[in-house]
Amino acid sequence: MTVRFSKDDWLKAGLAQLANLGPDGVKLANLCKAQGRTTGAFYFHFRDHAAFISDLIAYWEKTCTDDVIAGSGAQAEQLNLLVVDLDHRIEVAMRQFGYQNRMVGAKLAAIDGKRIDFLTSLHAQSGALGAVSARDLAELEYAVFVGSQMIWQNDLPVQGKKLGAAFDSLLAAYLKRTRGE
Repeated sequence: MTVRFSKDDWLKAGLAQLANLGPDGVKLANLCKAQGRTTGAFYFHFRDHAAFISDLIAYWEKTCTDDVIAGSGAQAEQLNLLVVDLDHRIEVAMRQFGYQNRMVGAKLAAIDGKRIDFLTSLHAQSGALGAVSARDLAELEYAVFVGSQMIWQNDLPVQGKKLGAAFDSLLAAYLKRTRGE
């Protein structure tokens, strides 16, 4: 007896396919073939392929943004630990997909904005920075995060820890300088 493939199974498979093959991995034929499922099984859960892509991005946003933010407890150190453990191949592939697909690109921009807003709030809650400086710092930090994913796709945990330590040192020096210490 074949076990029914749930909607979440399709979404998890979609992220795995995206990580392994990039945007081509989530084409319907490739997705069904990789899972050994029929298009009928796919259409049982999704109105069409566009609905699947929309749900896939929402699932990625929940698991790789909302759950990470919630799990951080608004603590920068905890956020860093959670982010390093993400599957960064999915992050890179999602960016590639966003360059190819306008709808994905628009949702990706909104998710990037949510992530930057959260970083801004972390920097602002420290009380050491004004709102503008907190936002600038959050944007810089996020740009480094995205860039490091692109450059060190296969070694991000190691490189991420080194960059995180360097970022913390630079931030401490900046704060010390701006406070005139």
